[in-house]
Amino acid sequence: MPENEQRFDRVGKLDIVVQNVASFRVDPASLARPDRSLVLVCSPVKEKMLRDRGRADVFDEVVVTSDFTPDALASVVQAVVERRPGEVRLLCHDEYVLGAAAAVREKLGIPGDRPADVRAFTDKLAMKAALPGIRMPRHVRWDQESFSRDPDGYVAGVLGTVGLPAFVKPVNESGAVGVARVDSAEELRAWAENSGPWEFEVDEFVRGTLYHVDSAVRAGEIVHVHVNQDLYPCHEYADGKVNGSFTLPDDDPVVPVLKAFNEEVLATLRDKPRDGVFHHEIFLDPSGEPVFLEIAARAPAALIPMTGRIRWGVDIEQALFTLQRGEPFVPPAGYRGPFAAYVYFPKKAGTVAGLRRPAIVSDHRWTCNVRPGDLLGDATDIRDFAASVLLWNDDYAALRRDLDLLDAATVLELV
Repeated sequence: MPENEQRFDRVGKLDIVVQNVASFRVDPASLARPDRSLVLVCSPVKEKMLRDRGRADVFDEVVVTSDFTPDALASVVQAVVERRPGEVRLLCHDEYVLGAAAAVREKLGIPGDRPADVRAFTDKLAMKAALPGIRMPRHVRWDQESFSRDPDGYVAGVLGTVGLPAFVKPVNESGAVGVARVDSAEELRAWAENSGPWEFEVDEFVRGTLYHVDSAVRAGEIVHVHVNQDLYPCHEYADGKVNGSFTLPDDDPVVPVLKAFNEEVLATLRDKPRDGVFHHEIFLDPSGEPVFLEIAARAPAALIPMTGRIRWGVDIEQALFTLQRGEPFVPPAGYRGPFAAYVYFPKKAGTVAGLRRPAIVSDHRWTCNVRPGDLLGDATDIRDFAASVLLWNDDYAALRRDLDLLDAATVLELV
């Protein structure tokens, strides 16, 4: 071995990453450590994406499974541990398997979050029940059997509680999957006849401006927090609106209001991960009062980790893996880069003729997911985007003008 080559002992040190639905926003290579083995347990779809990306060789082993139930996942993880015994960490950034990963840790004695720590983050009604005293929309769990027995009476009772308009959403989904706004009893009955495979809640429809507050927590204490404003609520994406958010200046008057509300919510949640990150969505109503929408024990999706890295020097998804590993996490004190934003443009029904990129002054990076000749259907959720742009600018006003331009533009040309 050359004199300048360092030898690392990886025996007995193992990190297992569990991934079913959520994509990596970080480069998977950033998860590798010279002194630890790295194994990925993932779905067939994610394994293909990894190989297409040319990143499968980052992992010492990739185990493919289609069964992420707790018992099945425990068997897979146990087999990996038997092949590579020693100190183990089970890492998970995927909301769809947070509960299963926690159950596996508990069953196999692996350090980290237990089922009680993540239960409120995998069922939106359990989440609301865990937040007594926090202002939130009126809500009820939808009971399909009660609706079937007495459609008119049940709908009248639900709407008597939440009012109109109302908002229907699955209790265990994300990214506006399966959501619907209803403006009448007739619309709610029509929705219920074709409601889909999920468990649902029906909420009071909240009017206001949507924000997200992203926090990193170490040993139960908030060690980093930043605030972004959304361009539109996520559910409007299926109606053809863009999806996006932008970083706010520190002196924006809403920032301390939202940070204080975020602290109150996290303090009220008795059971939660002690080392990880939270993605918290909050409305400010027309009077300026905060209203809880939901909170996730994971990093935000889309390009939000990139905007945080540009503005605050913190990639919130990378922070999640760092904190789950028990590694030191020290945000750069006082760092402020350019203001940053992203925009997703939804797919729309038709044949793609091309993409028109508006002339913006901010530094930016486009990503296109369609090509001329592609036959598209309308987007149904945020994962279904035709193109995206990440943009940044030292001039906040100029960034906002570019966002207005992108919002108004017809980017996807169809025939």
